[in-house]
This record gives sequence, C-alpha cells and structure tokens, in this order.
Amino acid sequence: MKKTFLLFVAAYISTSCFAQRTAHTYATPTQSINSGLPATTGTTSRTTAVGDTLTLTNIAPLDPLTLIQYVSGATGFVAGTNSFNDKGFAERYYFNGSDSSMKVIGVMAQFGGKVSATSTKSINFRVWNLTTPVTVTSTIKYEGYPKDILNTRNVPFTQLGVGPTAITDTMKAFSFDTATKALNGAFFIGYDMAYDFSTLSGDTIGLASTANGHRTIPAFHVLYTLNPDSLADTTHRDTIINVQNATQYADGIWHENYTQNDSIFNDLAVFPIVIIANPTGLNSIVKNNLSLFGNFPNPATNSTNIKFALTQNADVTIKLIDMAGRELSRANYKSLAVGTHTIAIPTNELPTGNYIYTIQTSTGDALAGQMSVVK
Repeated sequence: MKKTFLLFVAAYISTSCFAQRTAHTYATPTQSINSGLPATTGTTSRTTAVGDTLTLTNIAPLDPLTLIQYVSGATGFVAGTNSFNDKGFAERYYFNGSDSSMKVIGVMAQFGGKVSATSTKSINFRVWNLTTPVTVTSTIKYEGYPKDILNTRNVPFTQLGVGPTAITDTMKAFSFDTATKALNGAFFIGYDMAYDFSTLSGDTIGLASTANGHRTIPAFHVLYTLNPDSLADTTHRDTIINVQNATQYADGIWHENYTQNDSIFNDLAVFPIVIIANPTGLNSIVKNNLSLFGNFPNPATNSTNIKFALTQNADVTIKLIDMAGRELSRANYKSLAVGTHTIAIPTNELPTGNYIYTIQTSTGDALAGQMSVVK
C-alpha cells in the first residue's frame, strides 16, 4: 500500500467515534520552564555501542513548558487531576531503529500543582504498545491508541517533587525495575492514576506540556491518506489519523487530544529514557550541535569521564541524577569551543548503583546517558 501525506487540519473533527466534551476554556499559568531536552528521534552521525542511552522527546528546542488548567467549571489540570476524573495521559514516540533496537529503562517527567506532605495518592508511569486502527467511518480510522502495558512503575505523589505551594517543578527521572523488551517503531509513554476529584484534599497535580497550539508535527503524526491501490487511484482512499497524545477518560476509553478531546494541540512533558540494544554497527547518536560518546570507565569507582563533541561554541551544563529522579550535582562550563571535550565527574562519594547524567547546551541540544558506580 502507498501513503500520501496531506498537511491539513481535519475538517471532520465532529466525525469522531467518541463525543467531545462540553466546550470550555483554558488558563495557562505565567510561570514556565524549559525542559532542556529537545527532540531526539533517530540514529545519525556516530557509531552505536551497546548501552548508549538517550532521551526521546517531541518538544522542540527552547519551547517552554507550562501547566494548562481547565477553567469555567472544569477545574484542575488538562493533563492531570481534574473534575472530569481523567485517568491517564500518554504521548506517542517513535524510534527509527535502522541500525538497532532499543529498550525503555525509565521516564523523565515534569509535574506541577500542589501536594500535601501526608498524601497517600500515587500514579503509575507506563509504557504501552499501540492498538490496531480504530474505525470511525467507512473511510476514516484512528491509528493506534495505548493498548497493552509493557512496563510500569508506581510513584507516590510525594515523590514527584511537587510541594504544597509549587506551580511547576523541574524535570525528574524515574526508572523502571527492569527494561522493556526490545522495541522498534511506535509506542506510548505516560501515566495513569485512580482518584476522585471531589476528595483530593488539595493534591492537585498536572503534567507540564507545551502551550495549547504548540504541538510539533513529526511526519508520523500528520493526517494522511492510505491508498490501497496506487497514488493515481483517487476513488478508494482512507483517511488515517495518527494519535500523537491521548487522554483516558474516567470510563477507561482513550481519546486523541486534538480531534477528540477539546482540540488540545500540545506535547506532553513525559519522555522515555531508552538504552540502545542489538546494534549492527551503523550510526547513532547525535542531536544537532551535540554528540555524546558516553562515559569511561563504566562502571566507575572514584571518577568517570564524560566525552562529548560540539559543532558550535556553546555553554554546557552536566547534571547527575539518581534513579529516583533527584538531582545530585550540576556543573556549568562556559564557552566551550568546537571539538571534542572530556569532563571528569567525581563518583567517590556515590553509593553503588546506576545513575543518569544529562548534557545540555546553550544552543538547545541535550542528551542523556546511564552510568554505573561500584565500590
């Protein structure tokens, strides 16, 4: 079958197989924060090694994150606890594994809201595969909602980093106990929870996102037609709507956020941390100005060296994060020149275990790596 991609806004939103909610408006808090983790979707420019780790995102470089709130009676957060009692929120990702497959070892997410120190509520971070196409009409289908749970981790509200008066917290890492099986292609990352909005007692959380209307459109997220015969055939043509992000309503049914859920057009701040598996020796991984060569020795005892390269002069920030998502250290390097750099990171005071380091440049690029410490 051949595919013809049509870059247009769907005029047939009303044809959804699920009714939209009563129209209402949104409020966006003025405070925003940049994730520092621009989109990284593929395999280019350097030799792959087993254990290469990167973070995939759909958010464009320097696109600030914020919390979107429902107003006009529908209180709470669009991607969080709200009076609709929405259960889940998922973002679709795609790994172009032309030279390898990958496993999801954790997520990075950024939450805001307010949480009581005595809260007993929790969320479940999930990895899902996709459903087969869901038919709307004889010519319109939705391609892929979250389906089977491939991995999960339960996290209490109190460990999301949101305090009793917080608005937007920083990005944090949350690891799974074990990695998913090797994946290649599309999958969903997100979270779900059980709650009753009327009895939240102030524990109102939300997942940060880009502002409404700021959703990026990778090729696999556009609306396109699937022609079963040939590009010249205009008689038999089905329209496929790729589900980029979705909300699970209180009844357990998933809805595509733009065409089925109040025309919400944004990207969610929940990113998979993946580790490269089964490489065949082709190229990976570079993000524009930044190349990450990993760290050595790995595992480390007293120190490790993080090696990376720049194609433009840039300021560089290296953060070390434990597997519970806590930032342990941060080092800033001003005006690093074009070329390869090796930065020594002390590990002598770290207990045995696994850690994540992130490298962020002032030109808007970032990559993540995983390292181990042994004593």
